[in-house]
Amino acid sequence: MVTDNFRLSPTERISYSKESFARRDGESLFAAVIPACNEAGRLVRVIKNLWALPLDLFIPVLNGCRDATLAEVLNFTGSRAKIIYFPEALGPDVPRAIGTLYALDQGARGLLYVDGDMVGNFNREAALLLEALERNVDLALCNCYPEVKPRHPLAGAVLYYRGLLNQELGLWSDIGYATPSHGPHAISRRLLLQIPLADLAVPPLTLVHATRTGCNVSVAVTLDHIYLGSRQRLDPHAETMAVTLIGDCIQAIKTARGETPDRSTAGCNYLGYDHARRRDILVRVLSGQRPLMIMSSFHNVPSLATI
Repeated sequence: MVTDNFRLSPTERISYSKESFARRDGESLFAAVIPACNEAGRLVRVIKNLWALPLDLFIPVLNGCRDATLAEVLNFTGSRAKIIYFPEALGPDVPRAIGTLYALDQGARGLLYVDGDMVGNFNREAALLLEALERNVDLALCNCYPEVKPRHPLAGAVLYYRGLLNQELGLWSDIGYATPSHGPHAISRRLLLQIPLADLAVPPLTLVHATRTGCNVSVAVTLDHIYLGSRQRLDPHAETMAVTLIGDCIQAIKTARGETPDRSTAGCNYLGYDHARRRDILVRVLSGQRPLMIMSSFHNVPSLATI
């Protein structure tokens, strides 16, 4: 609900269009997009871990939080943080699309993506991802499975479909199992302007758009999954998430082939959490019909902005 406490300045009344994201002279900022749902005790640690990096803007995208996540991040006195807040849970990867929209509008020429539960100290690897963008890499990935044999059968199934996708795209020899679905990664403005932002809600589609547009895809770092510090989640969540990731890969493969981009193969439909992705909200945000609630953790003053 919008109250009288929220004010929208004239400069914040921006209609969404790719043309509005044309890079302005002198703009060179890097931003971090950090989705978070119920990450009290973790999100601020993630931001603090990354604070020393050459990042001009931190964009936590809080959604569906029912714990102290919002209070904790508001108490973090960092002037570089702009918090995007949704009372609703947006589902997997929709927050990254919305955070990207805001970052592009702010002039970001490169984005680092880190999940709000990744409390591992991987500053060196994150810095290398940003350095890769400086070397004209458009999609800088992290190899989170340096071992050939995964530790869990679910991981093995997911890796199989990731491998199929990367082979389909002709990327296997360059990136192996790496994917923007897993681990910190960075994307250039050049590539982001080639992607329908709604497609960021299904991360493997970024690989499809990168290959179609001739963008440079590379594994910039290797960091075993166990060092990400991600929250350990038990079944049935882990199984449902695996089904989601497999379905994402199937959808991307079919998109690359020009087929109907559904999530089924061999008579099985891999939906997982895809139904929880609030594409209805994403469409309203992208079209400017729903303003973003943006809070500064420095001033603690919320505002609304239509991008």
